Amino acid sequence: MFARRIAVVGTGYVGLTTGACLASLGHHVICADVDEEKIRRLQDGKVDILEPGLSDLVAEGLAAGRLAFTVGAAVAVEQHAEGVEVVFLCVPTPMGVGGVADLRAVEAVLDEIRDTLPSGCVIVNKSTVPVGTAVRTAELLGRSDVAVTSNPEFLREGTAVRDFLNPDRIVVGGEAQDAAERVAALYSRLGARLCSPIRPVPNW
Repeated sequence: MFARRIAVVGTGYVGLTTGACLASLGHHVICADVDEEKIRRLQDGKVDILEPGLSDLVAEGLAAGRLAFTVGAAVAVEQHAEGVEVVFLCVPTPMGVGGVADLRAVEAVLDEIRDTLPSGCVIVNKSTVPVGTAVRTAELLGRSDVAVTSNPEFLREGTAVRDFLNPDRIVVGGEAQDAAERVAALYSRLGARLCSPIRPVPNW
C-alpha cells in the first residue's frame, strides 16, 4: 500500500476519527476546521471527544509526523507540499426545513478549495448527505479534472475507532472508476469487503 496525502475537512466526530485512523494506516493526513481554539487543542494532542482509542491515535499520529491540524480547508489542501491527493468532506449537514439535509457547510468548503485543488485529486463525500449530493458537489466544484466520490461512514459512538479499523465492508461509489479505486485502496490494509459498482481493487 502506498501512503497518500490526505486532507480531512471537519474535526468533529467523523472527521477526527477518519483523520486519526487514516494516519494510523500510514497515510499523511492534515485535518482542518474553522474553530481556531479546537485546532490549537488538537495540535497539543488534546481531544475533547470521548471515544476509546481516539486520543491515543491522535497522539501517535502527531508524534509520527503523519497527522497535523490547521485552520481552514484551503490551508490544509495547500500544506501538502507535493499536492493533496484525496480530500474528505466531513462537515456538519444538519437536518433543515422539511427534513432535508442542510448542505451549506459543504458548499462553503467547495467555494474555499475550488481554486487550490491540484488537478487529479479526488473529493470524497463522507458527511451524511442525501442521494444526488455527489452530482451536486461536482456541479458546484466545476472542475472536470477533479473527481467526486462517496464513501459513507458506519461509525457508532463509543466504538468509532474499532468500527473504522475493523469494518465488515467498505462502501465507495463514484462516476470515475479510477477515482473510486483510489479511495477504496486507502483502506487496503484493513482487508475488508469492498461494496461498490466498481471492479475489485487489484491485489486485495
